Amino acid sequence: MGIVTGKPHPDVESAASALMPFSSGLAADGYALEVSAAATGSLQVEIVAGPDACEDCLIPKEMFKGMLSSRLGSEGVAFSELILVYPAG
Repeated sequence: MGIVTGKPHPDVESAASALMPFSSGLAADGYALEVSAAATGSLQVEIVAGPDACEDCLIPKEMFKGMLSSRLGSEGVAFSELILVYPAG
């Protein structure tokens, strides 16, 4: 799904920067987007619901994962796997 490289950890700062347009949109609906390194080469993106989050505003998880992966790839962010964590509920 992502770009496979020999890097042990993806560049979290570059990934967060590349996903800034998504962060802004999610914030308008009461969500935060948090990026972190997971297992070797994996990138984790967690969508965190705020107290006033619009539950109906999130698109289906697999669709959003595809959009995030595409954006990261087009911005040259290397990762072996993208893990997307949606809010429970």
